[in-house]
Amino acid sequence: MDFSILVNYTPYILILGGVIAISWFLEKLVKPVPVVGTPASILTKIMSFFGFFAGILLIITGAAAWQTHAPQVDTYTIYLLIIAGLVLMLKPIKDFPWAALLGLIAGGLCAGAVYFFFPTLIPETVFGIASIWVYVIIFLIPAVIVYMVFKFIEDVLKLLGTLLASKPVTLIVGFICIAQGVLLILDKNLFTILFA
Repeated sequence: MDFSILVNYTPYILILGGVIAISWFLEKLVKPVPVVGTPASILTKIMSFFGFFAGILLIITGAAAWQTHAPQVDTYTIYLLIIAGLVLMLKPIKDFPWAALLGLIAGGLCAGAVYFFFPTLIPETVFGIASIWVYVIIFLIPAVIVYMVFKFIEDVLKLLGTLLASKPVTLIVGFICIAQGVLLILDKNLFTILFA
């Protein structure tokens, strides 16, 4: 699939990602206002829900811009797209127990494969142990190994998610995304203004 079409919409994708990143801040600003507070609060919760998908969109746009070497998107904007995508994507992922889920799947697949594809491999008793316990052991060994491997990866992602999804970081990244998106629409660049 060709994602290079997204590169043409980089300013709008940056603005969308920036608004979703600072949606918690916008909710805090408008919540005290009686007429606007409740609808705006509902709208920001909906925007936060789509943050994961916006993060994926930002990362895909950054990767497409990197691959196509688009002249309208400089290297710093590509980095911003990827960092903003990680900020939005890691926030909901960090709270889900991926290691346990993958361990259960691996153990279940191994025990199920032995039970369904090799039904005569394990007799009713093995060294006086009922076959159900052999299947439990066949389930536990890969489940524990996969859990231990992915628990480390999960902890690293949780650490990155905690750092990147903290409110100060999301606020800074969100405002930079909005500013860069608006400046790209105006044929300017925030990073050339800052580093020129």
